[in-house]
Amino acid sequence: MTPQIVLETARGVRDHGLACYDARIWAAARLNQSLVVFAEDFQDRQILEGVRFANPFAGTFDAEAWV
Repeated sequence: MTPQIVLETARGVRDHGLACYDARIWAAARLNQSLVVFAEDFQDRQILEGVRFANPFAGTFDAEAWV
């Protein structure tokens, strides 16, 4: 946890309405230039400021497409 992640987390909560823990995941991914986050807590295929969320438990998830 860095000061930058804390500030970006607060912005994620304020600007995107994310829950605090979800905003922290998004902030860490965004600041570390991760393009995709695999998690079931976000809307599948949602993109927030360049970070895409993929739900590996969704019925439409194709693991081979990510390899």
